[in-house]
Amino acid sequence: MDRIGPPSAVVFDIGGVLGGSADGIFAFAAELGVAATSFAAAYWRHRDAYDLGSAAEDYWNRVANDLGRDLTAAQVRRLDLADAQRWSELAPGAADLIDAIARTGVQLALLSNAPRSMADQVRSSRWGARFPTKLFSCDIGLAKPDPGVYATVEDALGLPATELVFFDDRPVNVLAAQQSGWSAFRWQGPRQCLTDLASAGVAVPGA
Repeated sequence: MDRIGPPSAVVFDIGGVLGGSADGIFAFAAELGVAATSFAAAYWRHRDAYDLGSAAEDYWNRVANDLGRDLTAAQVRRLDLADAQRWSELAPGAADLIDAIARTGVQLALLSNAPRSMADQVRSSRWGARFPTKLFSCDIGLAKPDPGVYATVEDALGLPATELVFFDDRPVNVLAAQQSGWSAFRWQGPRQCLTDLASAGVAVPGA
């Protein structure tokens, strides 16, 4: 069904979009005394299960084991907190973008593949409070690009796919949203976001 009128909600990914990027993970290699590329490989190898709700201790110890290292409980806590804060810290320009979109009156929502530690950071942040609807893979037991994720968002918002606009940095997630009937765009920064919103029917004042 084609949309009649402007979209009712704008949905954002967090990491690599509103929040931090993957570049920061290389800084953690020094904590374990390993090469950055080796750490990154281990970090991503077990990330899917972590995003779906596995315990932080299990995740970080699997990463360490792959690298031939052992972690103390204190190291696990320190790594996990730093990682969660890095992903959930707003990127430059994101706060102004959120404010501008909020002034249009459309609903704002978050949809992120994220572990519980990151979800907790976002929920407790000032900027996270701007988003009444926040869906995290660790809570719903599904991760993008599973089609069920997009149906879950529609149910949470009480809106059909045709009334949703979505931004994500991963093309596979954007494609899955489009296949679910959403207007979806690959994130290319706040300025391009405003252009994409305008093309989708969301006119942001002053943009």
